[in-house]
Amino acid sequence: MAAVKPDTTTPSTTDGKKPASKGMRPEPYRVANVEKIASPDGLSGGTWYRYILDNDSSVITGQRCGSLKDVQAYAEQYASQLNARTVHGQSSWTPRRKKVAPPPA
Repeated sequence: MAAVKPDTTTPSTTDGKKPASKGMRPEPYRVANVEKIASPDGLSGGTWYRYILDNDSSVITGQRCGSLKDVQAYAEQYASQLNARTVHGQSSWTPRRKKVAPPPA
């Protein structure tokens, strides 16, 4: 079973999480693990891997068919794209302005 070890070079608290600071940008996503798995139900053939992206506050898990090298490259590109979305400190899906509630009647 081929697997990529999680990144352990960053400091953490006793519970394994990084200390939180108000007003800071979220930690960037990184590839935490890539491991070989059985083919998903209904699909046959090919070599399948599960990849895990982590940024210390959320985890994204996905599955992909291909070689370990291809899946690792895909997961790294996916993490990079997610990180690029947070350059400005907010998701492209969040509202830009607060909606003003109508005055009470």
